[in-house]
Amino acid sequence: MLIEQKNANYRAIIGKLSTAMHPLGTGDLAELRRMAPDGPGCAAFWRLAAECGFIEEANKTDTWMRIVKIMAILTPKGERTTASPVHDPKQRLGAVLCDGGDPAWNAAAHPLLSEARLMRLLAEPQRRGETLERVARMLAAKRKSGDGFDCNTIAALLLVPNSKTIPREIARAYYRRLDHAAHEAKQKEDA
Repeated sequence: MLIEQKNANYRAIIGKLSTAMHPLGTGDLAELRRMAPDGPGCAAFWRLAAECGFIEEANKTDTWMRIVKIMAILTPKGERTTASPVHDPKQRLGAVLCDGGDPAWNAAAHPLLSEARLMRLLAEPQRRGETLERVARMLAAKRKSGDGFDCNTIAALLLVPNSKTIPREIARAYYRRLDHAAHEAKQKEDA
C-alpha cells in the first residue's frame, strides 16, 4: 500500500493529461498511437510530459510512454466534441472490461474481455503493457462518442505493477458488473 501512496500523484497527472490530449490534432494523436514505449518518443509526447508534470520521472519514461499511447488509442479519432474526455473516473475499468462501457449490456452477451483474458491481464505484470494496448484497441472500437474510461486504473496497473490491491479492485468491478447483469436477466425471466 505504501508503494501505491507514493505513486498517488499519477491521478493528478492523468487528469491533466486527459485535458491536454483532448485538443491535440489528428497528426499528433496518430504519432502517439504509433509511438514505441521503449523508443525515443515523439514531439507530442515530450510536450505532454512537460505540460503535465512527468517529464522529470526519467526512470518511468517507458511506462509513461505506454500510458500516453493507451490514452491516445482510447481518444476518439477525427473531430472530437468538448464532451468526449478520454478519462472518466466514474467508469470503473473492471466494469468497462465486462460491459464495454455499454450501460444496456446484459448477461446474454459475452463480456468484452473474457474471464480468462482478464485473469491473464491481472496475473502477468511483465506483459501487462502490451495486453492493455490490445484491450484499449478493443475498447476504442466499442466506444460511443462521449464515453470515457478510468485511466487512473490503467496508469496504476503500469506504474505499480506488483500491487495486489489494483488487480483485485479491477476484478471486483468486473464480477460485480457481471453478477448485476445476471441478476437483472433472472428478474426479467421471473417476471
